[in-house]
Amino acid sequence: MVLLSFDIEEFDMPFEYGKEISFEDQIAISRAGTIAILDILDKYSVKATFFAQLLLLKIFRI
Repeated sequence: MVLLSFDIEEFDMPFEYGKEISFEDQIAISRAGTIAILDILDKYSVKATFFAQLLLLKIFRI
């Protein structure tokens, strides 16, 4: 049995390298990645658990 879980957060990797990124861009990148994951899971009828902050869920409106 394989169990999948995803932790969804705003994309902040640029900060780790001393780069700036707007909050809007962080959310847009995170949303695009989440939708890509959902599409792949749907294509293969795979179930997974997602963990996310309520703020992101309200912003994503997926």
